[in-house]
Amino acid sequence: MTRKFRKVLIEATFKLAGTRQRGQRLLADDAEKWQADVDHLLPLVDAIVSQTERRVLKGEKVPAREKVVSLYEPHTDIIVKDRRQVQYGHKLNLVQGKSRLIPDLVIEEGNPADSDRFIPMMERQKELYGVDRETTPPAPFDSLNRIGTIVSYKVALV
Repeated sequence: MTRKFRKVLIEATFKLAGTRQRGQRLLADDAEKWQADVDHLLPLVDAIVSQTERRVLKGEKVPAREKVVSLYEPHTDIIVKDRRQVQYGHKLNLVQGKSRLIPDLVIEEGNPADSDRFIPMMERQKELYGVDRETTPPAPFDSLNRIGTIVSYKVALV
C-alpha cells in the first residue's frame, strides 16, 4: 500500500509542476481567473500531499485540525460520534422549542463533545431571550457531576 501512495504522491508532484508551468503560458485575460483558482487550490493540494506523506510514509498521526479533507470545502471538519462511522461536514448545535421550531442554531468548529456544549447553549438562550428555557439535556449529559451545574436552568432530567 505504501508503494501505491508513493506513486500517487510522485504523480501529484509532477502534475503540480506542470500546472504551474501551464499557468505561465496563458493569455492575459484568462490568466487572472486561472491564477486565482490556482492560488486557492495549490496550497490545499500541497497540504494534502504533506499530510499523506506524514501519515502513510512516515507513520505519523496527523491531528484532525491539520487535515484537509476537501479541496472544494477546505473548512470541512472530521466528525466522530461515539464509535460510529466518521463523517465530514460541520457539527450543529440547535435548540428546538415545544412547537418544534428551532429558535437557535450554532455551527461549531471542529468536533466538540455534545455534553461540553450544553451549558454554553443554555447560557446563550438566556442571553438571547432573557429567560431560562425548559429543556432536556442530551444523553451524555447525565453524569452526576454535571447535574449540579444545570440545576439553575429549567432542565428536565429524563
